[in-house]
Amino acid sequence: MNKIISLILGGVITITVGGLAACGDRAQLETCNILEIEDAEIEVDVGDIDVERGEVEMVCGDDIVDVTWGQFRQKLRINPGQYKNNVEQFKRMVSCVKDERDRSQEVFCQRPGSSDKFVALKFSYDD
Repeated sequence: MNKIISLILGGVITITVGGLAACGDRAQLETCNILEIEDAEIEVDVGDIDVERGEVEMVCGDDIVDVTWGQFRQKLRINPGQYKNNVEQFKRMVSCVKDERDRSQEVFCQRPGSSDKFVALKFSYDD
């Protein structure tokens, strides 16, 4: 009888610990705040040429990230270039979050008020 009770208790403990561990793996979403919409640019230093595409710069938690205009055009059907002089309007058009625990370089964005789901957009860390 003691073996049966031990097996049952062991099973209950295993399920409980497993459930708690699963809760600890939940996404920790941080809202991203759009800072600016940057034009494409070319920087020339002695011996180095740096070409950057148009990017949307945003702060997500402790990270400053850049998402290319192409990501927004392809996946959300919105052109950030149309909003370069009106960032506030762009903020009303798009909302983004980042999972602070996820190591992939993606933010999840959607057009508020639409039936669109969040889509993953690749980013690079701001340099």
